Amino acid sequence: MKKFIFSLVCALMVIAVYPRVFSFVYCWVPAKWWNERIAYGQVRDIYHPRNQDYQSLQKFLDKGRRSKLARLNDMEKRVRNFCLIGKTADEVPQYGKVAVNCQDNEKENCLLVYASFNKAYSEGLKKLVDFVSKSDFKGHILYRIGGWPNVEEGDLKLAHVPYAFKPCFFKEAQRLGYKRALWLDTSITPVASLNQIFEEISSKGYFTLGNGQMVAPSMNSQAAAALQTTLTECEKIPSCSAGLFGVDFSNETAAHVMDRWYQAARDPDAFFSARSDQNALSIILYQEGCQKWPPTSALVEAHQPLSENTLFIIDRGFVQKHTK
Repeated sequence: MKKFIFSLVCALMVIAVYPRVFSFVYCWVPAKWWNERIAYGQVRDIYHPRNQDYQSLQKFLDKGRRSKLARLNDMEKRVRNFCLIGKTADEVPQYGKVAVNCQDNEKENCLLVYASFNKAYSEGLKKLVDFVSKSDFKGHILYRIGGWPNVEEGDLKLAHVPYAFKPCFFKEAQRLGYKRALWLDTSITPVASLNQIFEEISSKGYFTLGNGQMVAPSMNSQAAAALQTTLTECEKIPSCSAGLFGVDFSNETAAHVMDRWYQAARDPDAFFSARSDQNALSIILYQEGCQKWPPTSALVEAHQPLSENTLFIIDRGFVQKHTK
């Protein structure tokens, strides 16, 4: 009997250590018991994920053991419901590139747009891509609906990290050889020419907007420590808007900000705060002395009047509506 129990314990230990090899066993284990090791162990090739791999990861994101999400406070439910892949046969990850007023091989400027399979984010993406495609913008639009950016470098292992798809998409643009990249949330529409925004990115090295708040109210001690700061220090750090951010990869300081943001996403704690990517980026910009931001009036709500400073309009109501 002792030999049987010993053999059973050894077998269970081997299965736990090598979840990829024994993935056929874990398919019978309830997703609520899955941890990160088990979840990523179900992916056959992390660098070339299949739709069934995304479906497996989706089970973990929805129901798995993710205790750190409690640190997100009011954002916990939204992050828990984040969808890499849809529930119907036609809701599968999509990737596209659109060359606007330029040649297909030009790598000067690129706009990054990502939408999960939640609410009307994919509709917002299509609306934004269509709008920019008909504008005077000169550059490429890289877009994704679902899935994950930069899987070629193994970044799918960050799918459990809240909003880590943003720095991962920047990393993909850099790997592809683009000189400058601008992220826009699908809820945002440019008022000014994007060429003007990219000119500022080129001259300053980066582009971001403040939101009129400080980092501290949405921060926690674990995330602060991971970002080499304290909650007290966060009381004087202005918060940027994570809905839009641009970087010139050829600018040393801006490239360093981007690298730090990407590494923060890989840290076990840095992105686990109530404003995840936004808090991390705000702190890093502050620490690197990148505080030359346009006035907050540059971004206005859809129902607000425009001013001479307005550069972008944000319409959260459109993308957050339920389509089904």
